[in-house]
Amino acid sequence: MDFDFLINAKRARFDELESLVASPGFYDNPSHARELMREHSRTKEVIETFDALAKAEADLAGNRELIQGDDAEFAEMAKAEIPALEASHVTLTQKLQILLLPPDPNDDRDAIVEIRAGTGGQEAALFAADLLRMYVRYAETKGLRIEDMETSESDLGGLKEVIFRVTGEQVFRILRYESGVHRVQRVPATETQGRIHTSTAT
Repeated sequence: MDFDFLINAKRARFDELESLVASPGFYDNPSHARELMREHSRTKEVIETFDALAKAEADLAGNRELIQGDDAEFAEMAKAEIPALEASHVTLTQKLQILLLPPDPNDDRDAIVEIRAGTGGQEAALFAADLLRMYVRYAETKGLRIEDMETSESDLGGLKEVIFRVTGEQVFRILRYESGVHRVQRVPATETQGRIHTSTAT
């Protein structure tokens, strides 16, 4: 897919946003400033992803050219790098296609996440606690903030239920698909005979 026209428009808009952000009085209207800063961030990500994709394409073309060359050692090294470059190219293409979609008006909303132990008794409660730790660490990597709203612990240190608010930039966009049933199959801490149990949390 040829992204050049769209990217050129994004570059022009990014230059315009850079000027607006640097202008005196930009923060006089905090609500409008936040909106423009979000657009600035999204536009920058699009441009950076496109530039990374262009580099991946150039690297792929260069490696394919080296394979045809007379230097057997260089040809072998180039051939070994191609699978990773092709995988990167696919990933970046998909990411760029998603970034170029019109933003959902809900993308910047905060989210409330509820985790509840499902089938599996105490092991399900331990699994729910594992999921909470996973989401807390994931939120940290994304620069999001978590506020505990309600917690109900089990006897062995697991969680029967936990509800927390997630705030920050593009929270709903990041978490919108985190719903449904999670399942784990493992030998739980509550098992004394080494049997594998299946537990769930929602």
